[in-house]
Formats: sequence, structure tokens, C-alpha cells
Amino acid sequence: MRLALLAAGENFMPMAWWTPVSKEPFRFLLAVDRKNHTLSLLRELGEAALCFLPWEERAWVVRAGYLSGKRVRKAERLGVPLRPARALAQTLIPEKAVAVFELQVAEWPTDGDHALFLGNVVHAEGTPEAKGRPILFLGFRDFATLGERWRFRP
Repeated sequence: MRLALLAAGENFMPMAWWTPVSKEPFRFLLAVDRKNHTLSLLRELGEAALCFLPWEERAWVVRAGYLSGKRVRKAERLGVPLRPARALAQTLIPEKAVAVFELQVAEWPTDGDHALFLGNVVHAEGTPEAKGRPILFLGFRDFATLGERWRFRP
């Protein structure tokens, strides 16, 4: 699964449970653990950005999942420069993102142990590097990209 970074407000978290579900309107379906602080921000703000970063940024992207946005300002703690989203009012995006899909929450389908939400894409951008060396989540703490594997050690 391709690992993304979900940004909501000034907070962000790595996530692999996302998929496009519609071309017209362009929508993504995302699943966020009910215990995650980002879920409360999604409900409060009604917006988020699905960001993709290059393989070289994997260490801080994965580490972000081990920090709680309730307790720390992740961008400051991890040294991640942020910029405003292009079409969202309250969400900041990591400057090194190579592709970004900005989303307005459209609806909340039935919840399970993860809360699902549909997001309408209101802006999309990317660079040619977006396809080059993606961060792929293999499960637990294992990640890969084309020709390389890595295990996160907290």
C-alpha cells in the first residue's frame, strides 16, 4: 500500500488505508482509527489533505505516527516546514510533498473500528518525482520502495 500523510489543520499522520472511489466527483475514501487525534480534527475542520512524500523523507513520515498531535506540535518536533494548502482554509501541508490531494469532507459512511470518511478533491497538484520512489507500507514497521526495504525502529 502506498503510504500517504494525512494533514488536518497543523497536524498530520501517516496512513495507508485510503483509496480513490469516484472520478466524478473525484473522491477518496479514507479510514482513520477512532483513537487518533486527526479524526477529531477532520470532524471539527471538515477538511484535510492527502500528501505523498518521497522515499527520502520516510523516517519523519513514519515517526509522525508515533507522536500524538494532542501532546506535541509534530511539525516543530520533527523539523518539518509547512505551507498553506491552496484550496483549504485551515490545513497546512509539508513543503516537501511531491503530490497533494486537498479534500473537503463529503460524508461519513458507517463506522467500524476505524471511522470512514469520503473526501471530495477540491485541489490536486504533483511533481514528476511523485511516481519515482514512493513510500510503500508492507505492514507493521516494514516499508519499501523500488529496489529497497526499510524497517522503522522507534
